[in-house]
Amino acid sequence: MSVEILDRIVTAFEKRIGLNGLAYEDVLKGDKTVRILHVAHATERLYAILNECISEEVTDDQVHVTLKSKSSDAIIKSPEAKLLLKVLSESQNINRHSFSSDFFERYTRSVSGAEVQIVSSANHVVTGRRGAGKSMLLLYCLKSRQRDGAPNVWVDVQTYSGRKDEQAISDIVIELLFQIDFPPSTLDDALAIRHKLEASDQSVDDLRRLVPKLRRILSTVSQEKELFVFLDDLHIFDINLQYVLLDVLYSIFRGNRIFLKISAIETLISTYNAASKMGIEIPQDAQRLGLDYNLTTPDKAAEHIESILDSHAHYAALPSIRRLCSSSDVLPRLTWVSAGVPRDAINLFAQSMLKASASGKKRVTVSNVNMAASENLSIKIKDLQSDASAAAEVLNSVLERIRQFCVLEIKSNAFLVEIKSGDEAFKNVLRLVQLRLLHVISEGITPKEAGTKFMALILDYGLYTGVRAAASVELFNKDTESVSAKDLRKLKILKL
Repeated sequence: MSVEILDRIVTAFEKRIGLNGLAYEDVLKGDKTVRILHVAHATERLYAILNECISEEVTDDQVHVTLKSKSSDAIIKSPEAKLLLKVLSESQNINRHSFSSDFFERYTRSVSGAEVQIVSSANHVVTGRRGAGKSMLLLYCLKSRQRDGAPNVWVDVQTYSGRKDEQAISDIVIELLFQIDFPPSTLDDALAIRHKLEASDQSVDDLRRLVPKLRRILSTVSQEKELFVFLDDLHIFDINLQYVLLDVLYSIFRGNRIFLKISAIETLISTYNAASKMGIEIPQDAQRLGLDYNLTTPDKAAEHIESILDSHAHYAALPSIRRLCSSSDVLPRLTWVSAGVPRDAINLFAQSMLKASASGKKRVTVSNVNMAASENLSIKIKDLQSDASAAAEVLNSVLERIRQFCVLEIKSNAFLVEIKSGDEAFKNVLRLVQLRLLHVISEGITPKEAGTKFMALILDYGLYTGVRAAASVELFNKDTESVSAKDLRKLKILKL
């Protein structure tokens, strides 16, 4: 009977924690049976969950279950590694429902401490490359407010991708009205406006005529607690409608204790139009929070990526992410090939784990990371088509020119580009940076005459691996060490 109870406890524990097939041993201590479960890292969280499972069973004093930290040499095939793969997969596509029950246990704070700012009573535009953690920061704010019982609205702008009609702006307002929990005093009015907007197409002028009434109705929602409205991935919305949408929303929200929290790729958004004076201006109307930890500070980027992977490893009952690495070179190489982008690093490490397991390795090697990075290019090209669809053809052409310059002409993955803020060609380079196909290693260097500044960049790893000519390409700063100005000045200049 006691063995059956032990089996039920273990089954319940494995199901709740996500670890399947844990090794164990049964030990007799006097007349008591003790089942010892082997995990790579026995944490307080695991003990708490195990105790819950024990308390839910009707047991006697003859039965006991405990944990022991003990991991096998072939850890890449362990239950903990399999759970980590699942955890890493879940963390790559963030939405308002991600990590519903244990978000704060798995969250890693930003390097800049942006969490303090994002929860404040102000409008914010969170910028950074794809995968830099923009949506995660917005989710941190949302979860913090949900914990305090504060009202929120979350709009996935991806829903409106490809829309170029003004009705798309009305549809977002409808989404807001649908999500808001209105008090009884204004519920009927809110429903009447929503039904009116749903009944027929509304131009922006039609919508503006409803602004005074919308202001009055929404003021009743934020009387006790401020309302936060999250617009995730604004850059997906048509660039000619972005500032119009923000102008309409700001005219409703301003002075109403309602605040906008926006995430976007900076080079793909237009928050304000100077000619029409529409939209929201930065920093007057909203503050910008940048999350780009690029290779200009490789040591900080490496520390941040390791801390993120460590938090997921701890959740999967592993002592650290380094426990899965074959050498100390793996994480610096991961930082380098991911260019400090957290989501790319997470994806590449997961793919590296699969490659290590398939090839019979006990742990992840540098070679596994390199191979995963070279295969990751197709994802980034797909992102280019999605995020910058209107300019995709031009950007692909610019990218191919840069690739040929690096691989065939200078045989180096690093180069310089003159900084010309108003130049369209330079803007295209910045767009490729935001899309993680080029990576900044210095934001400003003066290799020649004073007053002429250059940006130092490296080509994404996937753009030259697998190419025959790439065998002779020199890799710049592959160990993610601090780079001297002297070394940067030696780089060749690309004329756009």
